[in-house]
Amino acid sequence: MRNRFHPSPLAAIAATALAGSVLAGCSSESNDASGSDMIATTNVWADVASAVTGEDVDAIITGDAVDPHHYEPSAKDLSRIKGADTVVANGGAYDAALYTAAEQDRIIYAIPLLDEHEAHDHEHGHEHAHDHAHMPDSLDELEHAWFAPEKVLQVAEDIADRTGGDASDVKQRIGDIQSKLNAVPHVHIGMTETIAAGLVWGTELHDITPEEYVKASLNHQEPSASAVAAFLEQIERGELDMLFVNPQSTNSATQRLADAAKAHNVPVVEIRETPPAGQNFLDYFEEIVGQITGIAAHAEPTGHHH
Repeated sequence: MRNRFHPSPLAAIAATALAGSVLAGCSSESNDASGSDMIATTNVWADVASAVTGEDVDAIITGDAVDPHHYEPSAKDLSRIKGADTVVANGGAYDAALYTAAEQDRIIYAIPLLDEHEAHDHEHGHEHAHDHAHMPDSLDELEHAWFAPEKVLQVAEDIADRTGGDASDVKQRIGDIQSKLNAVPHVHIGMTETIAAGLVWGTELHDITPEEYVKASLNHQEPSASAVAAFLEQIERGELDMLFVNPQSTNSATQRLADAAKAHNVPVVEIRETPPAGQNFLDYFEEIVGQITGIAAHAEPTGHHH
């Protein structure tokens, strides 16, 4: 079965070329910006920026108690965004309420930006019902871009280009993460939310979450009873080697699925929207990948039902 988060080589090449051209446009600015002239929308991207610039880069959304999807910026927040020479953002709808306060040529981003009109429509629920009627075809369609190693690398390199900083430490650490993920044997995973789609993309971590459930997750909707039932059946039949759970953003089914996994001895990996308070994102990313590779190494794929 084809991994739904495993693009074709041609699609990967096209996505890489597109990302390169987008980032080249971002990188044409002067190289005299520094960390103090920079602000990030979230602490995840602030940690990446700090690692490259060698300076403390502030974030608008900090801590692990706020879901950035629903963050309502204050006038002060928007003023800080407008006043910064460079804004490091995730992109897409995720942090659009913040980055749309800045001109696009001042923004370094992981996935394509929305304009103010698109951001307003998204914020007020005007998205078309078919926005996620298909499964994602590229990393640019996955909003949790910071769990896609290549996206973290792109942003780090773009920050280095613009600031004269050094992305070598980020490159080394993300390279190690990629090597570990690429070495994982073929195993089946499920996700209560698509938070780790970028992490499993192109690897042997095969996401078999029922498609109906995935589409509800992508659209931030409650999954149907039939989708949850199909997911529970996968767990009960021993089809999953591990279950990814985002404890910060739970729908009504999340706890039922996590409890079922524990009852059937399916390892649960918690992957949070933002790192625990006080933990650097790169450290957290390494910790998660360490957990996943450890579980995968001890999985028994012979028990799978294909």
